[in-house]
Amino acid sequence: MITKSTTMLYVTDTKAAMEFWTEKIGFVLLETADYGEAVSYEIAPSTDAAIKFGIHDKDWVAKANPTMNLGFPSLLFETEDLEAEYERLSKAGVATNPIMEYQGMRHFTFADLEGNYIAVKESNKR
Repeated sequence: MITKSTTMLYVTDTKAAMEFWTEKIGFVLLETADYGEAVSYEIAPSTDAAIKFGIHDKDWVAKANPTMNLGFPSLLFETEDLEAEYERLSKAGVATNPIMEYQGMRHFTFADLEGNYIAVKESNKR
């Protein structure tokens, strides 16, 4: 059974991406790996989170794996307080789109520094 996950994000500026996720979104930096030619970061919502992101230099990875698809994954986060998260991210300077309801899901979207689409939905209340 899989119990943890690391999503690999391939970006053009790893430091800027790490700073966006830690300073604006509120993730924590878990690890930095300096490979000489490139620096990678591991970040997560918290130190004990079951999900993590690995942030890697797109060009560096492409050199090592020329046939690999380095497209950005679709990300959907969940929060129990959608309005509070929307306000927090907006105040942090994240370009958010308004909260909306679509097919029974209340959510909003935002873009990272490279224009990649990310959604935040309200957790189903049980």
